[in-house]
Amino acid sequence: MRSTILNVLRLPMVSEPTPKEFSSCLVLFLVLCLSWSDPGLARDFLYPAHGFFSDPWGTREGLPTIGAYTTGRHGLPEPVLSGTPGLKVLARLRSLPALTNWALLHNPQTASAWAGLGAQAAALGIAKGLWLPTVSVGIGGQRGGDILSRGFSPPFTNTMNATLSLNEVLYDFGQRAAAISKAESAVLVARYEANAAIQQVALTVANAYYALAGAEARVRVYRQGVKEAQTIYADTRLQYRAHLKPITDMYQAQTERSQAREQLVIAQGTEQSDRGALAQAAGLPVGIHLPIGTLRSPRQRLSIGIRRWLRCAVRKNPSILSELATIREAHQAIFQAEAQGLPSISLVGNLGQNQYQSQQPNVKIYSVGLQLNIPLDTNFTTEYQVQEDRALYRQAHAQARQETDTILLEVWQAYAGLKSAMGAYVNAQQQVISAKNALSGIRTEYRIGLANILELITAEQNLIQARTTRASELANYYEYQADLYRYAGLIPDRGR
Repeated sequence: MRSTILNVLRLPMVSEPTPKEFSSCLVLFLVLCLSWSDPGLARDFLYPAHGFFSDPWGTREGLPTIGAYTTGRHGLPEPVLSGTPGLKVLARLRSLPALTNWALLHNPQTASAWAGLGAQAAALGIAKGLWLPTVSVGIGGQRGGDILSRGFSPPFTNTMNATLSLNEVLYDFGQRAAAISKAESAVLVARYEANAAIQQVALTVANAYYALAGAEARVRVYRQGVKEAQTIYADTRLQYRAHLKPITDMYQAQTERSQAREQLVIAQGTEQSDRGALAQAAGLPVGIHLPIGTLRSPRQRLSIGIRRWLRCAVRKNPSILSELATIREAHQAIFQAEAQGLPSISLVGNLGQNQYQSQQPNVKIYSVGLQLNIPLDTNFTTEYQVQEDRALYRQAHAQARQETDTILLEVWQAYAGLKSAMGAYVNAQQQVISAKNALSGIRTEYRIGLANILELITAEQNLIQARTTRASELANYYEYQADLYRYAGLIPDRGR
């Protein structure tokens, strides 16, 4: 009886552990002891900093040393550069409307905005697809069987199965409608962002165009200044040789000529820089030469008052309209989140067939019915999602107000700057006339000995300063005008 009980007790006992299993258990026990006594030792043991197990895939072998410069492209593609148009095309790109037309077609900023608009349109298609049923087809095959520890095992069975499933939501509490409205608002946001990109590109081209026109005008001023400085130097040199003027007058005239040449070189460098900026804004290679026309004198008064400009900005500025569309999108997101926590009714159906390569008969499976889906918000995800969307809706309202205030301030400042630049240009024009007459008179007085060289040089510098001021104010006038049209939301005239 005792031996029988012992035999029964031995039945559930497992076999003795092998040396490999014993060593693994010992390592695990040591790791646990190290973790308990010193977590740092256990971390160094499991995650060594050196050796094979610190980087088994060799990911750090190609890394450079500290302070070493990384060379090579490492498989990166070549950047896409702007192509150079033909000479006939370049001949037509002399005016601002022509350059704006070209920029709106070739500037990457507009391409990016249109790609974003296309992505939102595709998202709208995804949202509208929620009204259609979902159909899935599953085809599979398997080989299975049982292997018995003793006796005869049954043969393996080959099975092929095919299933057609259908699921269509018949009714929900506005989740799909809210998703579509939210996607439509997102498309509207992207549309206004594309409009903003158009106007930003047009503004960038206009500012670069007027900056280049101002730079070219300053180059002409300083080139004329070099000629006048050369004339003064030649006069003083002749009078010095005739013993009518001291040698110091000739040296001062020579210094003035060198300064005029220096100003010309600096102005030419600025002109080249502005020419590259205009080419880049228009979507052309920066090294291309773009000849432009001269700026006309501004009109003497503004035909539209500031109030009309402000009202136009509120109605037409794409940035403001984009923020308003964002408010609508955020509002629909609240409805979508609220509907996600409500029940829905779906039509479900399955049709399938299992085929066996044995004596077992084939099986056809089909079912159809209604399914009530009741989401249980056990982790309060829907509740917090609704709270988040409501907060984003309030944030969208605040951002729209902030954007409106910013745009209206930009319109106000552009209008004030335009009026100021117009008045400054008129005064600068009068200064040029006065400085030119003063230089002519002082030059005559200097030749007959009634004026000294310092008065002559000062008169020349005053004329140069008046001319550069006139050129800068003219460029500022057109830049403020471009800003005013941009922030007022007016579409750039591409036909002129």
